[in-house]
Amino acid sequence: MGFYQLNSNANPVTLTLNKMEAGWVGQVSNQHVVAEAEPIDVNVTIQTEGGGPAQDTGSQQLSWSNTAGLPYLLQGQGQSGLTPTEATQLEQTQQATWPEHLVDQLLVTDLGQGSSTQPIAANLTSPVFGVIVRITGLPPELLPQTPDQDYWVPSLAVVRIYRGSDVWLRVPIHTSSKLINLWVEGLALGLADAVLSAGWLLNLTLQVTFLPGVTGEVLLMRVP
Repeated sequence: MGFYQLNSNANPVTLTLNKMEAGWVGQVSNQHVVAEAEPIDVNVTIQTEGGGPAQDTGSQQLSWSNTAGLPYLLQGQGQSGLTPTEATQLEQTQQATWPEHLVDQLLVTDLGQGSSTQPIAANLTSPVFGVIVRITGLPPELLPQTPDQDYWVPSLAVVRIYRGSDVWLRVPIHTSSKLINLWVEGLALGLADAVLSAGWLLNLTLQVTFLPGVTGEVLLMRVP
């Protein structure tokens, strides 16, 4: 179990093991883990501030519980027991890992067919997980240059994400299809902070342009 040597000037005194109440000072030395319902000894000495003879002492044997004090430990900052910084870090971690759990629930929005004379553009006014570009047409003279026959040296299309008038992300498309994950290709930290603070970034837009003779389909993977 843990050996607790604590002192408090508070009156009356409230002590919850593993939680340092206001007014308590001291140290904890972990010695061994106490099993559920194992008997423990609680020794109390009351003396005036600064030391001196004990005014009263007492000892009582209690049964240890690993869960009885959890409601007290969870109280504190808000309802989580975390500091504001810790709570923000926890939320950011959750935001960074949510695609692993929700990717199968994403909604797909078809933005239509694009070409060199008809680029695809969209305002990203709500959370977007990714952009899918599928090449649907190629000029006959444009041949792939790799053994898998699915990579072209010229960029077949270019996907750009703008914040206002500034290019934030630019991804060339060299394959017959590509899923651009906005949460891992340069925007992850900014998007996580934006979702936490304001719900989504303002003035975020998408533009997809195509090589002459190339056509393609563009889809958005939106958060439900």
